[in-house]
Amino acid sequence: MDISVKASLSISFSNQREAEEKLAVINELNLEEIPDGVALLAEPLTEKVDIASFLDFENISYLSCSGDDSEDGSVLDFDWVLDLRRQCILHDIPFYFTSTGANFRMRGRDFHISEKFRESQAAKADVHYFPVSRAFNPPVFQSTFAPKNSTNHDRAAGITEATSSQSANTSGVEDFLNFKEVTPAGENIKSERLSSEDDGISIPGINYEIEVEPEDRYIDKLFTRISCSKFRSSFHLREQERTYYLSQGEEVIRRHAMDFVSKKLAPAEPENDGKQTPMKGHPVFIAQHATACCCRGCLHKWHHVPEHRPLTESEQQYVVKILMSWIKKEMSENLTGNN
Repeated sequence: MDISVKASLSISFSNQREAEEKLAVINELNLEEIPDGVALLAEPLTEKVDIASFLDFENISYLSCSGDDSEDGSVLDFDWVLDLRRQCILHDIPFYFTSTGANFRMRGRDFHISEKFRESQAAKADVHYFPVSRAFNPPVFQSTFAPKNSTNHDRAAGITEATSSQSANTSGVEDFLNFKEVTPAGENIKSERLSSEDDGISIPGINYEIEVEPEDRYIDKLFTRISCSKFRSSFHLREQERTYYLSQGEEVIRRHAMDFVSKKLAPAEPENDGKQTPMKGHPVFIAQHATACCCRGCLHKWHHVPEHRPLTESEQQYVVKILMSWIKKEMSENLTGNN
């Protein structure tokens, strides 16, 4: 795909080691020599990469990522793409997902995608991000989709694709692309395909169902799971915590949450782990117990964050968002109840 944002210099990397080595000097770059900024290229992305600590550099034009185009190359996990996107959003940096590569993983399922469809499948994910703060120079994407409420016909192949009236990222239309799902070893699964003599041809495809803020959907599901726990669901903000929240304001409480997380939860081996979070006295403390973000053991059990290593910056931001979402939900429900 074409990227309209300009850059005078590009820095490419594929894994965490390369990213740290190449981005270590980014703050020493001469801004006058790179008037159009720096493009960060995670191409091909071969593992989950955390570069949040480097994204404060003021002259980053955009970040793009793609998979490995080699037929027998590494697999690109879509979760890695979304994680990079989250890091860019937090730093107001344009993000582009340009190609799935030949081997692509989505929700634990592996796909092999032919070369002619790698860019269009990446575009279908609809996860490009462009900050409002840079709206004076908006990107122009080459869309592979028909206008809304239209129908495309491929008479030769007997294919009919109806484009959803919703945005492309929530489309449930079956793909007719020529890629196949990789069958796990030891399993013999037949793909359901209609012959060309039928009304259409249906080949199992990737349904991304990605929203503008996928984290919000995840948070809703997390809260639903937590509501099934008698212990977690027993926590609620009391009058004194609600009063404190209202007196201090959301941003102050958020800063407190970031401070508590960075000091008490982020270290690889937090002091007094398992007992470091009080049961009362601050809205964030209550939220930590209610959302299983109170210690590294609970964080591992409920959120699948590994123990015995420091939390990355993006993981800390994730925990803070969970905590603030729960607190605001509690405050909203309390106001509704009073009405």
